[in-house]
Amino acid sequence: MTHSTEVSPETSTSAETGAAASSDRLRSLRGVLRVSVRPLGVLAATLLGCQALAASTAPQSAVLALLPDHASGARSAFLQGFALGQAEARDCGIDPVSVDWRTVGSDQDVALAPGSATALLVAPFSADLRSFARIAQEQKLGVLLPYQRGDSLKLLAELDPEGRLHPVLPPLQVDLTQLASDTLDQGWRRVMVVADPGDRSADQAQDFVEAFEGLGGRVESFDTQVVQMVAPDDQGALDQFLQDVSWKGPDAIVLAAAPEGDLARRLARAQQQGDLAVSSAMRPWVWMLPKHRVGNLAERPWNQLVLDQSAHGPGWSAFRERFVERYGQDPDLIAASGFDSARMLSLASLAPPPVSSEGTRDPLGWMDADQDPTSMCASVQARLEGRSVRLQGAASDLIQRPGQAPSGVASTRLIAGR
Repeated sequence: MTHSTEVSPETSTSAETGAAASSDRLRSLRGVLRVSVRPLGVLAATLLGCQALAASTAPQSAVLALLPDHASGARSAFLQGFALGQAEARDCGIDPVSVDWRTVGSDQDVALAPGSATALLVAPFSADLRSFARIAQEQKLGVLLPYQRGDSLKLLAELDPEGRLHPVLPPLQVDLTQLASDTLDQGWRRVMVVADPGDRSADQAQDFVEAFEGLGGRVESFDTQVVQMVAPDDQGALDQFLQDVSWKGPDAIVLAAAPEGDLARRLARAQQQGDLAVSSAMRPWVWMLPKHRVGNLAERPWNQLVLDQSAHGPGWSAFRERFVERYGQDPDLIAASGFDSARMLSLASLAPPPVSSEGTRDPLGWMDADQDPTSMCASVQARLEGRSVRLQGAASDLIQRPGQAPSGVASTRLIAGR
């Protein structure tokens, strides 16, 4: 979910002020890092508050952040969270890390020339993992992936054996697994899965099937395609699906389709007419959709199970309270990823990064997956002493292991039939 609210000017990050205030702590990360973005547009004009920055090809900080030139609502949400992360760094007595912000288009290449020291790179949303894995390996950089949740994360083990790519969010599979588990907890052990092939959530239907069957459930089907693809205007496919439901008699129907769309409307009509009934009760529905698409789902005469909260980290509640106090609205995962990104980058600037057996530095190598999570202030103290830490994350558990994405806890909600 994204918000259209723009970031207040008071949250602006000044390159001059940030660089001067944190120059001592960043010295261990600074190098002669030359950056070219082809073709390079102007620096973000709305970053952290509509402050116009002069275009440049040479960064003023060892941290370079690339943001997309589209999806302005998502960009604003990320930067709102980032500003809160910087504020927490100040609350813990340190200056937040200085960042060079750049905007790039979806068709633009990123090329980094070698530098004499390591640096940190914040990749755009839904970045091309192959490109950034190559950059991280060649330049020995630490790369944050602030909004990477899809199937591309399955490539991490292959692309990033050194662990230089750092996703901030849990993969979508965590949400789907929780939804599958709670479906079984409702006693619905046999389901049929139907998807609108034109819906963006249809791509995750097979992942739900794998999670459900892996937990002991059974997905019914009359053919080898366990996910029934039914276009809203395909009457033949719809009739076949209704017939299959009648014959198989599943405990529930799992839908990957827009609640307000034609397919859901036609299935609801069939349900009300008794075509999808089980015994004398109406068959439950499980919506295999992200939270923002089912947040305002209307009650129906039958039970509906929905995702109530996407997977997030142990620090979510405190972050949410702080975000609501500052901005007057609930945060989303993009905002949480901005919050965690700002804190991780600031912690990276407090002490020299660890050195590998090959003699290269990893700017985020101090993140210890085996430690208990600690608060930002406790992490600051540990990093000033040169120790490794595991920061308590809002967006995820921030457990960073080579080739793996972090995880988190999701929750579902049952909408009782009226």
